[in-house]
This record gives sequence, C-alpha cells and structure tokens, in this order.
Amino acid sequence: MAVVLRLTVSPATQEQFNVLDDRVGEAMTAAGGPPAGLMSHVVYPEGEGFVVAGVWRSETEGRDYVDGRLRELIAEVDLTPGETDVVPAWSFARP
Repeated sequence: MAVVLRLTVSPATQEQFNVLDDRVGEAMTAAGGPPAGLMSHVVYPEGEGFVVAGVWRSETEGRDYVDGRLRELIAEVDLTPGETDVVPAWSFARP
C-alpha cells in the first residue's frame, strides 16, 4: 500500500529551501535518479517553514530515503527537520 511521508522543516525561508533543493538535485543526479519507491513529491510552505511530502510505494522505501538521506542533506544546510509523519494513501493517480 502506498503511503505519504511528511517532514516539516521549521524555521526556514524559501531561499534556504532553494539551497536544499539544489543539494537534493545534485545528490539524486549522483545517485543516478530518484530514490527507489518515490512516486511523487511536493514541497509547500507551512507556518515558519516548509513541508516535504512524498508518495512512496512503501513506508520502508520512504523512510530509507527520508530518514537516511534527506535528513542528512537538511542538516548540511543548517536546517532542523521535525518528525517524519506517515499516513496511508487510499488512492494515487497520475493524470
């Protein structure tokens, strides 16, 4: 079953997110593409920071990346992530 993993980073500005986004892009290029199991993702502002939300084929695949790699990249740009929130996805469709 697909799941949605959400990670809040706060406080953070859009400029700080842009630096992180560049680092994530570089890391994905070096790894040969997106992480296994990632179906879709979105980043949106919330409060004084932002939320990274991804749809993953499984919680294990999502946690492997979010808790294993993304948190490391967030720390490298001196931001502080919150807890990873996981909820089931009842439906996922691409247009």
